[in-house]
Amino acid sequence: MTENIKLFEDYLKKELKYNKPESLYDPVKYILESGGKRLRPLITLYISELFNGKKIVALPAAAALEIFHNFTLAHDDIMDNSSIRRGKKTINAKWDDNTGILSGDVMLIISYEILNQYEDSKYILFSKKLTEISRLVCEGQQADMDFASKNDITENEYFEMIKNKTAVLIGCSFMFGGIAAETNTSNTDLLYRIGLNLGIAFQLEDDLLDCFGDQEKFGKKIGGDILEKKKTLLYLFTYSKLESEKKLEFENIFNSNEIEESEKINSIKSFYETSGALEYLKNKVKVYFNEAEMLIDKLEFDHDTKKKLNLFCKTLLNREI
Repeated sequence: MTENIKLFEDYLKKELKYNKPESLYDPVKYILESGGKRLRPLITLYISELFNGKKIVALPAAAALEIFHNFTLAHDDIMDNSSIRRGKKTINAKWDDNTGILSGDVMLIISYEILNQYEDSKYILFSKKLTEISRLVCEGQQADMDFASKNDITENEYFEMIKNKTAVLIGCSFMFGGIAAETNTSNTDLLYRIGLNLGIAFQLEDDLLDCFGDQEKFGKKIGGDILEKKKTLLYLFTYSKLESEKKLEFENIFNSNEIEESEKINSIKSFYETSGALEYLKNKVKVYFNEAEMLIDKLEFDHDTKKKLNLFCKTLLNREI
């Protein structure tokens, strides 16, 4: 992992050209050099190396996905009025909203430009998929925003939202590795579906860790989703299980701006545990991971390759709760 991160970071520094005006490109450089897990490019590089022994061929595809991901973050931060990301000021906080919008736009364009390093046949495959998921990510973000003012969210609507907002890009990371490795269409389609299921499991685990994780290991303040009044699956399940009086109490605490932060977090966490939402969510993580495992078994590769991929997927989800 460490070796691949260095390879990727070196590639970004070498390949990305920051033109003038500086007022447009300085924020792009700032966000792309601000770190992050680099989860998506690491997946793409790993898949390509696993399937054909070459990770270098996947570098432009990996970079395209990471730049695209950061474009979405720049715009998300404006919509959420966020001031901190990865322990640093967001673009909108360091500069302003207009700079964040335009810098995000140019990152979207750069993510397509960098794919020009491939021959036309591969470029078409990459760009068609990136275009498809671009729309889905926007749909997922809009659904997430709509949920803030919506009270009757169904579980299916929630899963559709996290699939589009988060999982499709993870699926794309797996698929791009397969395309770079020149595996067949059946395998690349399966890789996308593997990543999609893993992405949903990853987001569900993220929701779980936000409430019940170790702050030091998780890297974020525990209870952030509760304070931001995010209606995660923990919230939806709990709300559906409570009787009228308890439901009203739960809603009042969840929506309150007056209760002290730690008290509010502990109260809502208690509701999540007693309602069975915690165990329900843990089980859902297993369901989606098991689906990914079954799809791995369908890949047209030898047993050892599939075993390595399965282990890699497990490491992606192996975050302590």
